Amino acid sequence: MDTLDLLYDALQTKMDNQKYYNEQAILITNPMVKQLFINLRDEEMQHIEMLQKKINSIEGKPFPINKIIPKIQI
Repeated sequence: MDTLDLLYDALQTKMDNQKYYNEQAILITNPMVKQLFINLRDEEMQHIEMLQKKINSIEGKPFPINKIIPKIQI
């Protein structure tokens, strides 16, 4: 598994977590607990944005030809 695959896995996990926290925040009636879940949801969003930026930076870089065909001299 390469770095990009790991980042996509982490991104999916963070999105699942964010969805869970949001669902719980909607259901919870205790204001302090509701705020905790809202804070957790918002923190996951920050992680999601960070991972998306990292993925975009990796996908946007050209892949060196010598990585594809190792014997090519550049």
